[in-house]
Amino acid sequence: MTTERIILIAVNIFATLVAIYACISAWKKRKEAGAPAKYLAIVMAAVAVYAGGYAGELASNTIPAILRWVKIEHIGIQLIGPNWLLLTLTMTGRQKMITPKKTASLYIIPAVLLVSVYAGWFHHNPRLTPNAPFPTFYYDYTFFSWLSIIYISLCLVISFIFFTIMVLKSPSAFRKQAAILLLGSIIPWAGMLIRVLGLSPYNLDLAPISISISGFIYLLGFRRFQILDIVPMARDIIFDNMGDGVLVVDIRDHIVDFNPTLRKLFPQELQNAIGHPYQEVFCSYPHFIQLLDGKSIDTVEIKVRSNQENLYYHCILQPILDAQNNHVGSIITFHDYTEVRELIKQLSDLATMDNLTGIYNRRYFYELAKKELSRAVRYRKPLSVILFDIDHFKDINDTHGHSAGDAMLKTIVKTFTKRLRKSDIMGRFGGDEFLILLPETEIGTASRLAEELRSLLENTQIHYENQHSTITASFGVTSTDHREELLIEDLIRIVDQAMYQAKQNGRNCVQASSHGNPSH
Repeated sequence: MTTERIILIAVNIFATLVAIYACISAWKKRKEAGAPAKYLAIVMAAVAVYAGGYAGELASNTIPAILRWVKIEHIGIQLIGPNWLLLTLTMTGRQKMITPKKTASLYIIPAVLLVSVYAGWFHHNPRLTPNAPFPTFYYDYTFFSWLSIIYISLCLVISFIFFTIMVLKSPSAFRKQAAILLLGSIIPWAGMLIRVLGLSPYNLDLAPISISISGFIYLLGFRRFQILDIVPMARDIIFDNMGDGVLVVDIRDHIVDFNPTLRKLFPQELQNAIGHPYQEVFCSYPHFIQLLDGKSIDTVEIKVRSNQENLYYHCILQPILDAQNNHVGSIITFHDYTEVRELIKQLSDLATMDNLTGIYNRRYFYELAKKELSRAVRYRKPLSVILFDIDHFKDINDTHGHSAGDAMLKTIVKTFTKRLRKSDIMGRFGGDEFLILLPETEIGTASRLAEELRSLLENTQIHYENQHSTITASFGVTSTDHREELLIEDLIRIVDQAMYQAKQNGRNCVQASSHGNPSH
């Protein structure tokens, strides 16, 4: 056995012992430090399994023997990511994010990955590194390999972000403790990236050593800087500086605390609010009172008027329990989701509206048309469809440019929608073709409307930059027949034929058709 091999095995055994020591030390502090000590103990136990398994892997000479140790290693590997993230959430005062369901969901991917390891799906084409001074293991990455890397990286990146925030917001007296936590979150990720990027000599896995170094750093932090003792301080810092508003009420429904963010949100209501019932303070927000009264679900939306604009907040209610699991109060978080709400509206518009003209797109027009046709059939009401197409629109684009063509389309839509009823539905069929659905309208009335729109367009001046022009369109009209049911696709096919006939008749005219029977 080479000297290098012996040294590496010894280093990983030492890393295992350090992790075990850190695990025991953290576990002993769990009563005074709470959840952070528990999660750190679990992380260090997982690291001990990982590093110890890797020491066994380095001591093996064959692929089957190495794979047996690799399977043991992955028991530790898959526990590191989620527990490191849980450790971060508790150390940075984000305990409210940890719920039984969310915690369980963090272990779904690790469980799947562990199954893939034992099923032989994780390591493709396992082999020994050529020209290495001693047997080292490497393999082709599979979907599960990349999923593991991405998942652990995501946990570590989130931890890095939260610890960075902690460093920036910590008072100078506690900045060293926060910096130690930040450093400890960087080292494991660096060790993993070195392996993934192929920078590690002979495909050696530096992750167990790097994570053990983090554990050793945390261990020193326990002794010298009392890292676990800063958790209550972190809670206070984040409570005062967090972007979400927070309200605390006691079991008698009296307000006992709130953070500066909430004070800015409700400057009038929260003046001298401590000790007063929330029903009195927030009497202008009945939905919020219903949330606290237990008459609604655990989350409600409220609208707040601030600086001449409407802001929307999700109010999330969580109970406060004492050590004996007794309900002693409630904490309500006000999360500003105005931008998210606006984004959702924009995404909804993108899914239903034509971006250029602002009317319904083809897909959503079909959905609305199907509903209207079904209603027309059910109540035996007439329904008509108009399809029109701009005459010589390609020549307009070729002569004046697409910007001029776009300006024309927007002007046409704006002009026509002013004439239509609120119940009428207009949509862009494609290019320069547009559909108008007319509920409770017979074909004669629809034909007269189409003629009116044709004349209106013919006499409308289209302005673009310094250019003025007029355009025309060809119209097709059709309607339902009470004696038989038609699909919306059938009506559009018929009206499309009618519009085509209008084109054949010289354009700038209206052609009506009832079930394929054209008439002027």
